[in-house]
Amino acid sequence: MTHRAPIGHGLGIARLAAEIDYPPLTGDVKTDVFGILEQLRAAYRRHPLAQEAEPSNIGPHAVRYLDHMAGALAPTGLDATATLTGIGLLTGWVRAFAAQEGAGLSSHANMAGLISAMLPRGDYPHLTALFTTLKSATTPPGTDTAFRTGIESLLFGIIPTEP
Repeated sequence: MTHRAPIGHGLGIARLAAEIDYPPLTGDVKTDVFGILEQLRAAYRRHPLAQEAEPSNIGPHAVRYLDHMAGALAPTGLDATATLTGIGLLTGWVRAFAAQEGAGLSSHANMAGLISAMLPRGDYPHLTALFTTLKSATTPPGTDTAFRTGIESLLFGIIPTEP
């Protein structure tokens, strides 16, 4: 038997999308996508239980969200499948980030502290190298920087392309 949350336990994207102000699109993909997703993140912050909700239906607010995101991504020239996949990935990133943020795990400093305790044994050479670099940074990235870096990685890829 599957456990279902009681009605009203979580809001889901359909309800959170009602809280987003959809400004006119500028044609600048980065500006438009960040404008929408930062508002979605703020809605998740206001309603932390929404991360646990499963969408029970798609209403007009969720469809408006999808439409605005599709419009924000339109200048990329992506086909329909890539656009819908991109919307899903970006929306999932915001949901996952908000859940980690609510648990106090979203900043690099918090994660570094938790993981660093396990590194001295020498079992994780790649993470040790990463965290050595992170510790030598003058200012570790904050939560907002981590959020924006995740979105940029999804929008523009993790591996830079040659010009």
